[in-house]
Order: sequence, then C-alpha cells, then structure tokens
Amino acid sequence: MSALTSLACVFLLYIALAIAKKILNHSRQAGAFRYPPGPPGSAITGNFFDIPQKKPWLVYAKWAKQYGDIMHLDVLGDHIIMLSTPGIANDLLEKRSRIYSSRSHPETAELAGWGFNITLLAYGDLWRKNRKTYQQHLRPAAVVELRPTMRKCIAIFLKNLLRTPDHFMSHLDLLSCSLALTSMYGVKLDSADDPLLRLAKATTHTLDTVLSPHYQFLASSFPFIRFIPQWVPVFGSTARFISSTRKLCHDLRELPFNQVVKDLESGSDNDGLMARVLRKDTIPAEEFNRIKDMASMILVASADTTLSSLGTFFLAMARNPQYQERAWREINAVVGSSRLPTYEDRKSLPYIEAIYREVMRWHPAVPLGVAHTSSEDDSYGDYDIPQGSAVISNIWAMTHDERVYADPYTFNPERFFDANGRLNNDDTILAFGFGRRVCVGQHFADATMWLTIASVLSCFEISRPKDAKGNEIEIEEKYSDGPGAFRWALMPVINSAPSSGWILTCLNYVPDDVDLLMPVMFSP
Repeated sequence: MSALTSLACVFLLYIALAIAKKILNHSRQAGAFRYPPGPPGSAITGNFFDIPQKKPWLVYAKWAKQYGDIMHLDVLGDHIIMLSTPGIANDLLEKRSRIYSSRSHPETAELAGWGFNITLLAYGDLWRKNRKTYQQHLRPAAVVELRPTMRKCIAIFLKNLLRTPDHFMSHLDLLSCSLALTSMYGVKLDSADDPLLRLAKATTHTLDTVLSPHYQFLASSFPFIRFIPQWVPVFGSTARFISSTRKLCHDLRELPFNQVVKDLESGSDNDGLMARVLRKDTIPAEEFNRIKDMASMILVASADTTLSSLGTFFLAMARNPQYQERAWREINAVVGSSRLPTYEDRKSLPYIEAIYREVMRWHPAVPLGVAHTSSEDDSYGDYDIPQGSAVISNIWAMTHDERVYADPYTFNPERFFDANGRLNNDDTILAFGFGRRVCVGQHFADATMWLTIASVLSCFEISRPKDAKGNEIEIEEKYSDGPGAFRWALMPVINSAPSSGWILTCLNYVPDDVDLLMPVMFSP
C-alpha cells in the first residue's frame, strides 16, 4: 500500500469516527430532549445537506412558516435553534443573556486568523475586557468626536459622485473604507484602487465562509486541518483557504497600523484614534492590542455591512424615486440652502429617519446575524434547548414578517408613521443584534448611515435610467452579500430647484487640501 493510500485511509477513518461520535451523542440526547419542530433530516447527517449555500435566510423564513417561529435543525449532531421573531429573540438573547452570549466554535475563527474580531470571541473574561475597551471608544459620546471626520469623508463622496456618477459603487467602496481608515488610523486613501481598500474587501469576503456550518464542521472536527497538504481532496481546499485567510487577517491588522507608525516617525499630521493612543506613554500593552483589534474590526464592518447598507439605499431610491420629493422638501424646510444636513438636525428630519429605518429593514446587511451559543441546557415553552446549541436570529424573517409589516417586500418608509403623521416607536434596528452581543460599533454605523443618506438626498435626485427612446429601464433587485450591480440615473437637486445652493455648498465644503479622488472600477 502506498503512503498516499495509507494517508487517505487514515483521513477516512478519522472522518468516520468524528461523525460516529457526533451521531452517538445525538442519539443519546434524542430521547431526553424535546426539540422545537423542524424539517426532517437524515438519520446519519441530519439536516447537513438541507442547509442551502445561497441565501439561506430565505429558505429558513419559508421553513418558519411551516414549522414555527422557533425551529430546530440537526447538523451532524450539532444543534441549531432558529428564531424568527424579535419577541422570542428578546426572551432568550436579552432576558437570558447570561446563558446565550457565547459563540459557536470560536476556535474555528481563530484558526482562520479572525481571532482579533470581538464579534467571534467566546463569552468570557477576554470578551468582557475587549467589550469594555470597545465601549469606551465607540460609545455615543466618543462617536460625536468622529463626526467632523465623517462629514469630510461624505463631502468627498458627494463631490466624486457629482463628477462621475457611473462609478458610484467604487465611490461607495471608497467612502465606506475611508470612514474607518480616517477615523481609526488617520489614513487618507489615494484612490479606490488603494491597496488598503482592496485588502479590506478581500478580507471581508472570507467571513461568510468562516461562519458557514460546513467550514465550522470541518475546522472544529479536524483542528489539524491547516497542516494538511493542499493537494489532499476536500481537506486541501480548506487548508488553502485557512492559509490565505490567515495572511489577509494578519495584513489587515498590521499594515494600517504600520502606516500610523510611519506618520508619527516622520512628523506627519495624523489625528486618527491609533495615533492618539500611540502618543500616550502610559497605556498598557494589553489595552493597546485591544484597541488595535477594535480598529481592524471597524474597518471590516465598514467594508462589509456599511457598504452593503449604503448600496441598498441607492437601489431603493432608484427603484422608488417617489419618496425623494418629500425628503427633499423636509430638508429644505429644516436645513435651508446654505449648508448640508448635520447630525444635530436628525430629530427635526423624521422623514429622513423613516427612510433610514426602511433601508435597514428592507435588506438587512447581515440577514442571519451571528449565531449565539447556549452555555447550558435550557427550555423555552414546551421545547428544550441543549447546551452548545447555535441560536440564530433570522433578521430577514423578522423584518419581512407579514404579521408586523404590511407588504414587507415593498420599500415604503411611510410605514414608520402613525395615523397622526408622527414617527412610530418602531425604532429598533434589528440588524444590530440582541443581548450582550449587540453590535459594538452600532453608534458609529448608525451615524455614518444616517448622515450619508441625509447628505445624498439634500444634493441629488436618484431615478431609473432611460433607454434611447426615453423610456425608463426597470431595475432588478439582485442580492447576494449586498445589492448587485445596477444602472441608475443621478441629477443634482439644483436642476429642479434653481434657488438651491446645496450643490455649491457640497463642492465648497471639501477643504482645499483634499484632492478629488479618482475612482477605479473593480472587476467582479
């Protein structure tokens, strides 16, 4: 027998033993637990092969209508509890947060280099220390100090959009990463082809795989997988993925930081958070590393979820231009024509608030959130939830529940007003999550999203494109991890309101020392 054949036999035996162990554990529990209902699975693999690879939230939402708002899936002996209403999610993840605040297989994220991300850390002392640091630097009062940086980045985005609207996805890439790089590192991007921007995008693209049940099963069952030769079938491709992802995560954490060090050594002006921290001589090394991790996490979130949500806003406005006139009239009445909206105007702009809420509801950037894990056996109603279960909130199902939102697949910001024309109290952004694992960067993301939406609507009219005969072209609603490419039309508001000075304000807002950033189109 050749060495290759022997190695293959060892791997197959290990796989068989790992699966057998999971099945044995599952069979021992089966009679003792009353699981929530769910789709029937194989006696050996459970629902492992039922889990869809693309848009699983849609399938889970469909299953919820058949099996109920709390649902059970078995993946090779691992338990998944799917929650489809905010009420159940609050009952478990908020009210019982003590036992529903950990993560599923945090070691698999660490294996792929994602251990710096607090979102994926196990619940415990390390997580608490990180959370305390993050809250200190990302609390509402701290985010207020970042608003001038946000306004500058958004103004540059508006100016770029005015010059080359056809490249708006590149401009969005540039804006989303600039917000994080400028705020956290004091680094100014030179173009949409900047290596740091490409690095951030490449790194975030690995996260869906790291969080997938299939990867987590392989990485948790075979922790030595990263050392397997890359030519070995099945395991080799996963080992190759782990190797490349570890390098991306390492570079994402180190390269922007190295730029800050160079700026300080050369005496360059840098007022980013990391530069301010480095100027302090007394900060403990452990605390400094946590801040370093936080900056990397904000960059990842901006390059992923913020980008997706802003893309959703433009898609919604292009498909539904009828809502822009009321938004523009509200801005004109409150802000006037001499300046752009600021965050201080927010309470006086309820229609802009409604548009923001609807953008976040219509297509949540993270439709399934990030799974919580039960740290001990529990029960809910008539059902048991075993220790170690992955508890997933189907944000998509919650924001498209016909029992709560009439015609939920239609974009309609006016659903957030009551019969008296006032904003209702449905102001919770479910996409930020639940309980102790709620998004630590939510105040940064909230301010960024709202201010960008208000600024764009104050300057531009967004609509469907037209063909050669002047007929409007329908825009398809294509989604994967964000809106797909689509055509649209952009017109400065000044064309429909000659007395408005908003466009001139936009152009003049950008300081003289800020160059207009030229976009570079990304290849799909």
